[in-house]
Amino acid sequence: MELGISVYTSDEYTYEKNMKYIQMAKNLGVPNVFTSFNISSSKKEIEKTIDLIRYIKKEGLHTSVDVSSQIFKRFNAKIDNLSVFYDMGIDEIRIDYGFSAEDIAYMSNNNMGISIVINASTSDSSYMEEILRYGGNMTNIGACHNFYPRRYTGLSHSFYNAKNDMLKEYGLEISSFIPSDTGRRGPLYEGLPTLEEHRKMPSYAAAKDLIYGSMTDRLYLGDAYASKQEIEDILGIDKETVELGVHLFDGVSCEERQIIFKDCHTNRRDASEYLVRSVEARVDNTSNIESFNCIDRKYGSITIDNINMGRYMGELQIVRTALPADPRVNVVGRVAESDIRCLKYIHPGKKFALIEEDR
Repeated sequence: MELGISVYTSDEYTYEKNMKYIQMAKNLGVPNVFTSFNISSSKKEIEKTIDLIRYIKKEGLHTSVDVSSQIFKRFNAKIDNLSVFYDMGIDEIRIDYGFSAEDIAYMSNNNMGISIVINASTSDSSYMEEILRYGGNMTNIGACHNFYPRRYTGLSHSFYNAKNDMLKEYGLEISSFIPSDTGRRGPLYEGLPTLEEHRKMPSYAAAKDLIYGSMTDRLYLGDAYASKQEIEDILGIDKETVELGVHLFDGVSCEERQIIFKDCHTNRRDASEYLVRSVEARVDNTSNIESFNCIDRKYGSITIDNINMGRYMGELQIVRTALPADPRVNVVGRVAESDIRCLKYIHPGKKFALIEEDR
């Protein structure tokens, strides 16, 4: 998964601020930048966007630019002549609206190395088949979802996943957006997510949801400007290990804390549908675990078997289905609400780590 940032050219986003943001992202190792001609209404705004694209190109970053049929007319571009975009330094054009499947197929065979990116949120299998019938070069076509500035208009997980499954059948790489915690674009300032449920989530949690679920190939922070810390946190996500924030209950013993915060756990390969079971927790445990907080186990509860469980003492589990209280099982904490959806990504044999969060 690659990360990208987004930049814009309205009055609140000056050229100097954009340059500083791009440099910061580049220094952190972010390779991709998204911007748009479609929100540039005046000639002045268009010129600002062109200057910005040229700066991004000079810095050696990959540039994706939103375009429409109106933008083609404004630049006198043609589906058989994309040289105006090539001369600006654009690596890929995201076709938002105003083009047929035949147009997409034709543009995908351009000899300038410009990738053609379709709207992942609105494409369907009949559209993809039509692109193929017209000779579309699928190796030069990608798909990028919309972002949704207005509250309650973003996609659901089920809709998003269905679109991605369909697009993957055609070999397309998929991009999507998450909102920023620290900088939100106007005029609504409600975040720019692809998925509605990400709108109120920390960007790090939203990124984990998409990365652990293998639901995107390129992930853009849709808002500007995201903080350095946000970007560093997202770049630090290891897709091979599902990291869950957790809250522990008062009274958890030192022995239990040592079990919980091992460097890494692995879910058993013969995993239960009711529980995530750590392979490692029981192996190294030698201290007695006394009975504590043996209450009903809710979805997302973190438990450790106590001394009354015999040879199972010390086994750490995460509850996937609500279970009754058991005097042999200590309920030591719970998965943080922002990470609870990531439980479904701990498949059999999958590594996971638990990180303590402030309440």
